Amino acid sequence: MSALVLAMILSGRALYMMHCASCHGIAGHGSAIAPGLIGKPAADIHLMLDTGRMPASVPYLDEIHEQPRFTQPQMTAIVDYVLSFDRHPDRSLPQVSGGDAVRGRALFIENCAACHGATGNGASVGANDVAPSLMSATVFQVGEAIRAGPGIMPRFGRDVLSDRDVDDIARYVNAVQTGSPPAQNENIGGITLAHVGPVAEGFVAWFFGMGALLLFVRGIGSTR
Repeated sequence: MSALVLAMILSGRALYMMHCASCHGIAGHGSAIAPGLIGKPAADIHLMLDTGRMPASVPYLDEIHEQPRFTQPQMTAIVDYVLSFDRHPDRSLPQVSGGDAVRGRALFIENCAACHGATGNGASVGANDVAPSLMSATVFQVGEAIRAGPGIMPRFGRDVLSDRDVDDIARYVNAVQTGSPPAQNENIGGITLAHVGPVAEGFVAWFFGMGALLLFVRGIGSTR
């Protein structure tokens, strides 16, 4: 092991012991208030740090995107130290570049919109679970989330979404963030109903749908 790698691990260990061990355990085995970290891929660990979800102020409240507490070198050090818990760690991080927003929109609608909404604003998806807004996510963080599957989000491997698919989805999210449509004279999403989220939007659609149905039935009855 090189001196540089050893120094990085020691730095990560100090940061981990100060900010993470009280919940996740000294050796990453977890506790009653935090999951174990052994076997977690690098993308998952880095995403939680990079989006400010960890260290968490409240146990298991990890859906809110905040400013990160650590610098990029510190995050790298913590990730390297946590990966040292595992004999065969997954060190891979997504390499997101380019992307086709038009193709990405179709993939996003198929795989992501049910929870995050057509325009990525997020919402409650039941109980205490939240699909967070993607409006502050970088393209790299989008790629990390797809590969890591944080929280209740499923993990999409390369057998489900290829690296090109990830590039395209991240590009579409970026297009939504910047307000630049995927193609000229083309809208980037559907009706967002003031961005209240997919669950609330579903209730609104159900309410108006039932109202239209009742009016239709009443209209049929009045013609007799």
